[in-house]
Amino acid sequence: MAVSSIDASAMEREEQLRHLSVILGAVPPEGDRPDAVALFRTRVAEHGERVRALKSSVSPLFVENGDLAAYATADGPLPALILVGDNPGRREFEQSVYLCVQGRAGAMAHSFFDGIFGAGSFRGKVMVLNKSSFHTPRTVGLTEAMRGAPALAEAIRRDQEENARLIADSVALLGVPVVTIGMESGGTTFQSFRKTLESRYSALGNPPAVFQGKRLASPFRKVPHFSLSKIFCRNADAAWNAGLDGFLARHAAVPGLRTDNGNVSSKLLLGLGDGPLLADYLDRVILGNGG
Repeated sequence: MAVSSIDASAMEREEQLRHLSVILGAVPPEGDRPDAVALFRTRVAEHGERVRALKSSVSPLFVENGDLAAYATADGPLPALILVGDNPGRREFEQSVYLCVQGRAGAMAHSFFDGIFGAGSFRGKVMVLNKSSFHTPRTVGLTEAMRGAPALAEAIRRDQEENARLIADSVALLGVPVVTIGMESGGTTFQSFRKTLESRYSALGNPPAVFQGKRLASPFRKVPHFSLSKIFCRNADAAWNAGLDGFLARHAAVPGLRTDNGNVSSKLLLGLGDGPLLADYLDRVILGNGG
């Protein structure tokens, strides 16, 4: 049965009220209700304030992503998607920017998305968050830090919960997809993040995400990291490999795109500067719309 425009509008209003209720704790009077974009910007600003407070009061190893400030401004850009990493490494700590262009993985991510959205567009199109805002040289160090001091461990857990809430809220408010980079196993290091993301997303009514006009099967997608070009390589995930193979089959006419071991040549893919080709990889392989 078709849904009338009146019914659709009523459903949209109901969803908006639900989102406000979950995010704000209550629905403000009609004249005081922020629109979705304004509320998103407020949530991003609150995120920055919270991480700065942790840095000054708990540990200087909490790292704010300076790139997010633009999203909090009234006339700032809005992200097309969210990338989620584990926690800030050395370069992120030094630069106060997540997935910074100075690192090899960051440079590859910037090159990939700039090729799709336009030169220098990464910071205005891709919102980078981490499961944890606490810096360690390697992710395994986060587990060690949480074992060493109960107060710090509690702060790290609460930080993960707030990061997860911001991500779920952004899906609800903007309808953006979330791509987690790095095939992190079950474990307990990010347990607080995973549980909170699931519960918050459910409380918001499991809102959908749309990317470039396509409604996604799920807003959430977990993929290999840009580090060591893993995001362009085969792995133990059969579904991922099928998407990769499908992409290579569609673009078999591009010489050298398939490497000898069946991976996608990141050097060629990024070097060509072919926006539609990169966009197809993002859509079909990374976001899983290809099959």
